[in-house]
Amino acid sequence: MPATMIDSAIFGSLWSQHTIKALFDDVARTRAWLEIVAVLAEVQAEFTLIPAPAAHAIALRCRELAIDAAFLEEMRIGREASGHSMQGMIRAVQSRLTPADAQWVYAGATVQDVTDTWMMLVLRTARQQIERDLERVDQAMAVLALRYRDTPMAGRTHGQQGLPITFGFKVAGWLAEVRRHRQRFVEIAQRMDVVQLAGGVGSLSSLGPHALELQRSFAQRVGLGVPLVSWTNSRDVFAEWGALLTLVTGTADRIGHEVYNLQRSEIGEVREGFKAGTVGSITMPHKRNPEIGEHLGTLARLTRHLSGALAEGLVHDHERDGRAWKTEWIAVPEATMLAARAIELLAELLADLEVDAVRMRANLEAGGGFMLSEAIMLALAPHIGRDAAHLLLYQLAIDARANGRSLVDAVRGEPGITSLLDASALDALLDVASHTGCCAEMVNRVLESP
Repeated sequence: MPATMIDSAIFGSLWSQHTIKALFDDVARTRAWLEIVAVLAEVQAEFTLIPAPAAHAIALRCRELAIDAAFLEEMRIGREASGHSMQGMIRAVQSRLTPADAQWVYAGATVQDVTDTWMMLVLRTARQQIERDLERVDQAMAVLALRYRDTPMAGRTHGQQGLPITFGFKVAGWLAEVRRHRQRFVEIAQRMDVVQLAGGVGSLSSLGPHALELQRSFAQRVGLGVPLVSWTNSRDVFAEWGALLTLVTGTADRIGHEVYNLQRSEIGEVREGFKAGTVGSITMPHKRNPEIGEHLGTLARLTRHLSGALAEGLVHDHERDGRAWKTEWIAVPEATMLAARAIELLAELLADLEVDAVRMRANLEAGGGFMLSEAIMLALAPHIGRDAAHLLLYQLAIDARANGRSLVDAVRGEPGITSLLDASALDALLDVASHTGCCAEMVNRVLESP
């Protein structure tokens, strides 16, 4: 039975998409490893490193093997008996060949040649899925940004109302960030999509006089590029992958946390979509919790920790260090699964997000006009100087709060202001929704950006 939450039949969907998790399971991984071994044998035969009949037999056997429970158990026994990561699979294949052919299985290659190549192949598939979900996120954000471009709400700093903004402006900030991440996924592909075929210490000495040509042919056959140099001890790309997943889940966490806060009963400006049958609490029947927003935070935190583990692999002893790259066997799949699920959930959250523009306006009005202090100060500055205007508004705000008054009432009753600003100018200044600055224009700029 599964012992981890990711593999749980009950809770697994909280932590990973089925399609992403399936890329990393025993069956898919073993099938991919066997295909790499098959291609290696075929390419080695083309360069006369192993007999062509042996290569044909190896490739045929690797591709025809049934990856069932019995075969996986055979691999486990072989691995435990040998203490070697790949020996269980090698012996299982060899046992199904003639002795003459069996000796050529996996000839001249190392564990990392297969596992690193597989990792890059599987991460390409995972990356493409994440990119598709990011496109869904992008589209949902673009709709929200345009729809609420001019919808005023309170901009908050340090948890307090600051100045008016629009909800579309808030979403445009998310959208610009997501588009930067999408560009990062494009850029990282050229560094990730390369094979590993390096031999014992990276010199390709076991692959014959035409080793570089053989490497190129192998890369072409598996569908990856050729690295400039062997990278058995250079793990920066995996560290970069972890960092990218940290960035994109960090954005998802920020958005989820914003929804979490704006859905508070006391604020109530946005809400996660509700589906019939959803239960917020088994003790408080009325509860409607921001479940996705919360869970995005959990997924992001775990991803950050796993990214740190991948950064540990940057420090490597000499030409190979199992302490470093075997960490990737756990950290890369788990970080990828968690991040992919986070982006999928973010797309769902945004597609169903409920926005309460009336409540946003009510919260603005309920603020007592204190967020107008900047606009009034700037209007007074040409008359009495900025510092004097700041001091006047500062004192008015303190007195108004102390006496339970709104800043609007305090301003209207202050001769030092009414003597300088006529009634129409003051009325315009005291309209909270008219002070959103360039929010709408910046929304337009983001929507027009690639």
